[in-house]
Amino acid sequence: MRGFIEVFHKKNYGDKKTLAIKTRLQAAGLKNIKEVIPSVIYQIDGDFTAAQIDKIGAQLLADPVLETYKTKAREPKGFFKVQVWIKDSSTDVVGQSVKDIIGLLGHGPAQNVRVGNAFAISGNFTKAQLEAAVKKTFVNEMLNKYTAQEF
Repeated sequence: MRGFIEVFHKKNYGDKKTLAIKTRLQAAGLKNIKEVIPSVIYQIDGDFTAAQIDKIGAQLLADPVLETYKTKAREPKGFFKVQVWIKDSSTDVVGQSVKDIIGLLGHGPAQNVRVGNAFAISGNFTKAQLEAAVKKTFVNEMLNKYTAQEF
């Protein structure tokens, strides 16, 4: 089974990161941004139940004081969702570390773990404008792959 865990800062805890992302995108030409919601996504491959994936999110990946997490995609309407991942052909050292720790926590071995950054972004711009700004600021095409979807 392939599970996904998406980790978000709680309100008022990730403000500097959110502002930095917004500022970088604006500097790359994406001027009419209304809101940015950053997150980190973990793709976990292995023989896990949905309850185990949820427990991994709660026990390992989300700091309960600063962060929240979700295991099911519920994208905000009117937003674009951008995901930036390390290409499969490149080593994901953070993913490897998470993979090792999952086994140590007694959940059984993970086959693979990949880590990506995601941004839900709303505003008055086109998908093409968003993609151009994302490529300039967050994507090294030798190392990264990305997706952008409108919800």
